Amino acid sequence: MASPTALEKIVSDAIGRAGFSGRWLTLAVGVSGGPDSTALLHCLLRLREQHHFHIHVAHLNHDFRGQEADDDAAHVAGMAERLDLPATIEKWDPEVFRRSHPGRVSSSFEDLAREMRYAFLAGVAKSTGAAAVVVGHTADDQAETVLLHILRGAGLRGLAGMAVLSDWPWPEEGEGISLFRPLLTAGREDTLAYCRELGLDTREDSGNLLPRFARVRVRRQLMPELAAEYNPRIRDALGRLARTTALELDYLEGETTRIWKNLARESDGDVYLKLPDLAGLHPAIQAHLLRRAYSRVKGDSRRLQENHLTRMVDLAARNKSGRSIALPGGVTVHRTHASLVLSRQTSLPCPLPSLDGEHRLALPSESSGDTVVVVQGWRVTLGFSLPDGATTDSRGLAEWDGQAWSSPLMADSLKEPLTLRTRLRGDRFQPMGMAQEKKLQDFFVDQRVPRAWRDKIPLLVTGRGIAAVAGYRIAQWARADINDPQTNLMWVTINKNK
Repeated sequence: MASPTALEKIVSDAIGRAGFSGRWLTLAVGVSGGPDSTALLHCLLRLREQHHFHIHVAHLNHDFRGQEADDDAAHVAGMAERLDLPATIEKWDPEVFRRSHPGRVSSSFEDLAREMRYAFLAGVAKSTGAAAVVVGHTADDQAETVLLHILRGAGLRGLAGMAVLSDWPWPEEGEGISLFRPLLTAGREDTLAYCRELGLDTREDSGNLLPRFARVRVRRQLMPELAAEYNPRIRDALGRLARTTALELDYLEGETTRIWKNLARESDGDVYLKLPDLAGLHPAIQAHLLRRAYSRVKGDSRRLQENHLTRMVDLAARNKSGRSIALPGGVTVHRTHASLVLSRQTSLPCPLPSLDGEHRLALPSESSGDTVVVVQGWRVTLGFSLPDGATTDSRGLAEWDGQAWSSPLMADSLKEPLTLRTRLRGDRFQPMGMAQEKKLQDFFVDQRVPRAWRDKIPLLVTGRGIAAVAGYRIAQWARADINDPQTNLMWVTINKNK
């Protein structure tokens, strides 16, 4: 068993690694009154002057154990008063919380109590200006958590368990707040010994004895049996699994961040992932990218399960443009020919600005330079050289999400009047590579252009007809050979005017 000095050293080292030392910041400490949180509070109190931080005690009465819960709250309040520490102690009704947070909590009382507790702690941290919430999870809690996740079929994130320092689990309520678990490498026997040696009074939550809770059954039945029958050091083995998995997860997250920059785009709360770039990646990286995209839209990824990720990966791999999948939390993933789009909209969001009427465009000359025209939400550039940063495709770019498009055209084919407009009834178009015209509507269907986009796609039109369908194709008669130095090229770039 660890001496008080040994336990305090564990906490002290964790404080230093977390960057909470020497700054006189505030730490909100979740205190239930049990041995773990009581030992944690006294460790922090004895280290306060050494590391220069302030302490604020936080306790939530879940209001389901009657007088016992009230006595716990009174115990914590008395302890904070004796230690001359500020405290926030509140009593919340679980059913009121459930009704006020529709869709957030499951039917499990364990989940409800946990989410209530985190919501309360986030509120305390915000009101006190705390940099972090400190909780008393130990190595035993880590082992139980990992084992519970294994039983539920969790992936890498579940196997990684809890981290000593992490971002707040629910970003929308705890932005900028860290969750700090400095006792994660200490055992429950260590906190009990610490409390005994200092003569600290603690409370025992009767809920920790109720077998209807899965964690209680794991703690009191499964873990002892595994230790007796299979591995007496099962707690340490599960802890090593968590640490190893967390290390690998950290690498995958780094790769996800590196790839994200070029593969993902965020707009108006929606996330666009480029295809086929996504489909060409390893399934493990695909899953991480998709989880991150979901989290960016939803705010967190707690309700996203393995089967949801599998279905999204399948949607990205197959040519199923126009299909969509409903995900938990009101998020839908849509597939277009160019992107996988995650959105809170049940129909595919349209990134294209409206374009009303017909707008004249002036052709540039060698002496005048590029012609730039801003038309409602669009910016059109005509010139004899490719604009910096423009994306080229001699066919007319087919992988487009409404942001920018560039293509070379035969300059002689662009005669005034030159206009920009959207489709009209009866429009016909001769796509490059085809000998005959076809209905523009049929072209849109062939290209799997989403219905919501078709009336907003800019068309470059001359007296001869449609020279280009922005983002999709140029006309056969307007094509230009960019490899022929004798070709008189004119570059057209159409992008959203930011």
